[in-house]
Amino acid sequence: MELFFLGTGGGRFSIITQKRRTGGIRIIHDKLNIHLDPGPGALIYSLEKNMDPRKINMVMVSHSHPDHYTDAEILIEAMTGGALKKSGTLICAKSVTVGNDVCGPSISKYHKSLPREVVELEAGGKYVSDAVKIEAVKSIHYDPDTIGFKLTFSDGKTLGYTSDTEYFEGLGEAYKNVDLLVLCVIRPRGMPLKWHMCIDDAVKVVGEAKPKKAILTHFGMRMILNTTPEVEAKYVEEQTGIPTVAAYDGMVFRVEREERKKDLTSFL
Repeated sequence: MELFFLGTGGGRFSIITQKRRTGGIRIIHDKLNIHLDPGPGALIYSLEKNMDPRKINMVMVSHSHPDHYTDAEILIEAMTGGALKKSGTLICAKSVTVGNDVCGPSISKYHKSLPREVVELEAGGKYVSDAVKIEAVKSIHYDPDTIGFKLTFSDGKTLGYTSDTEYFEGLGEAYKNVDLLVLCVIRPRGMPLKWHMCIDDAVKVVGEAKPKKAILTHFGMRMILNTTPEVEAKYVEEQTGIPTVAAYDGMVFRVEREERKKDLTSFL
C-alpha cells in the first residue's frame, strides 16, 4: 500500500495561498488506484508528478467542502476515459452528490452519471468489492454528512482516514488497531477550532485507536506559521508512544513488511 501526498494543506487560507498544496492523497494497492479528497490542484499536481489521472479507478470524497472536492469532476472524467466509457467507482458522502441544507451538491448530475458505480455512504455504511472493504465512519463537521473512511484491503492491511471532524467520544475506537491512521489536524496545541481537530484532539484519537503508525495532514495556516507540523507530530508520538509523522507535500508513505517513507520525486 502506497500513499502519495499530493497536498497536505487544509482550510480556506491554505487553499488561497497554497502554502501547503491541497491536492489530496493518491492511494495505490494492488489493482486499486484511488484518489482521496481531490481538492484544488489535484489534477495539476498529479500531472506534475507523472501520475496519470487516467489510471485512477476510484475517487473518494469525504464531504462537500472545496479543499476536499474541487477537482473531483475532472478526475471522474479522467477515470472514465474522457467520459467515453462507464468505468470506475465514486464513493462519497451524500452531500457531495445530493446536497443538504448546509452545502452541496458539489458534483453535477452529469458527472455523477459517468462512473460505473456511485456509492453514497452515511456513517456506518459499507462498500465491499474483491479488492477492498470501505466503511464510513462518523464525523462531526459543519457539513453534517461528512464521513471518515476505514479501508480494509484484500491482503488484510487497514487504513483509517478521519477527514475533517471535531473530537468526540468513540472517534478513536472507530479506527482501533488500523495499520495506518491518517488524521486531518488543522491546528496546533492549545488552538482548538470548532468542527476540526487540533493536536490535543489528535493525541486523544491516536491514544485510543492505537494504530501501528499515524500520519498528520491537512494543516491550516496556524499549524504552518505558529509552529511546524514536525514538532507537533513529535509531541503526539511522545504522548501516545505511537510512531507519528507529519506529512509533507510530495511525500510517499509505503506500508509493507517494514514501513518506510521517501520523497515522491525519487520514487517515480
